[in-house]
Amino acid sequence: MFLPRTESESEEEEEELLLLSEEEMNKLGSKLIKAEMMGNTAMIEKLKSQLEAAHKAKENHAARIKQHETAESKKAAGHSSEDQEVLLFRTDQSGRAWPVKGPTGPQEPHGGRRKKKPMETHVDGQRVRYFQDDDSIGLQEMVRREKMSSAQDQNALYSRMAAKMMGKMDGDNYTLDDMFVSSAAQREGEGREEERMRSKAIAESRRLAASMDKCQHCFNSQDLQKHLIVAIGSKVYLSLPAGVSMTEGQCLICPLQHHCSATGLDEDIWSEMQLFRRALVRMFEAQELDCVFMETHINPRRRQHMVLECIPLPRELGDMAPIYFKKAIMECDEEWAMNKKIVDLSSKDIRQAVPRGLPYFAVDFGLQGGFAHVIENEQKFPHYFGKEVVGGMMDLEPRRWRKPIRENFDDQRKKVLQFAQWWKPYDCTKTQD
Repeated sequence: MFLPRTESESEEEEEELLLLSEEEMNKLGSKLIKAEMMGNTAMIEKLKSQLEAAHKAKENHAARIKQHETAESKKAAGHSSEDQEVLLFRTDQSGRAWPVKGPTGPQEPHGGRRKKKPMETHVDGQRVRYFQDDDSIGLQEMVRREKMSSAQDQNALYSRMAAKMMGKMDGDNYTLDDMFVSSAAQREGEGREEERMRSKAIAESRRLAASMDKCQHCFNSQDLQKHLIVAIGSKVYLSLPAGVSMTEGQCLICPLQHHCSATGLDEDIWSEMQLFRRALVRMFEAQELDCVFMETHINPRRRQHMVLECIPLPRELGDMAPIYFKKAIMECDEEWAMNKKIVDLSSKDIRQAVPRGLPYFAVDFGLQGGFAHVIENEQKFPHYFGKEVVGGMMDLEPRRWRKPIRENFDDQRKKVLQFAQWWKPYDCTKTQD
């Protein structure tokens, strides 16, 4: 049984038949010019009608695509205007994340003139509670709160309680301990702590989304200069710096997804980064060069993308590099430090040497281990510390690492093509399953 075709379907089929590419339309135009030169009127009329039909079909096709895009955008706007449920997470400095619970009961409005009454803490001279929620939560909930709260939360609680009670001392017998005991007994609005956690989680999620949208190293970001990418693995990619390289062959190893430091990487990402590292060492050894790998994880709250920089060095400088870096690390940062000044990475990697969540600088020399340093004062530790040491070894001008010099597209393209030729025999992405 055959169904009759609608008029719109037949028009679309005719357009598909008449729709020509730019090259085919140029060929028709050249045939028309030849026919006019030869004076073949029948051929001229035929070719003109074909060209007009092709132009009309192209215009109709473009109008239909525009109409379809407009309908899709309206549909998407309608969906976005609806309320969406988003799962909120809070993340502490060590990178641990946990979901935030919504308000469990009705919330009291903010402000108002109603005076908060102190709750009953004693019965028949015996203390029965310290805080307002002692009767509503059990031991399991208290353990969960203790595990999920951070030092920042405790400091904020201390500040709030101190701000409430300052200036309300009642003689010399009213001590600091009494202040906090009476402040803890004051009733707080229902759901106020849950609302406070929720607002913090919303602020964190917005800050993370903003940093990821503007990230210059996320593979899906619009700000990533994809023409600088040399090789792409399953979890990691290899690219070249956008500015003028400190030495010929300087490159960057970055995770495809947004990860902040090597201490927070999964095992598969770490293994693939080491695969790229071994391939780069073999490539530079063939050119009689050594190389250093550096990572600077600073300002963890800004959640910047992890970058492992590889800088090739001449053999004579490569042999002296550990001495230069060790001296520079011993002299950097604070004189009196809480952590060990220099951590040896010869027998363990950075993930086993530095706790997760701490800011640090790490350097490795070829396939050998290197050194790590836990950053105590981030204001005194420059983000270009490793490149500054390399620049001092090679006697380069400071602007090469303090403020990278911009490079035009042609120079970047030449740099990528040359590096791709070096990389091709050692490409580890071709051997991966």
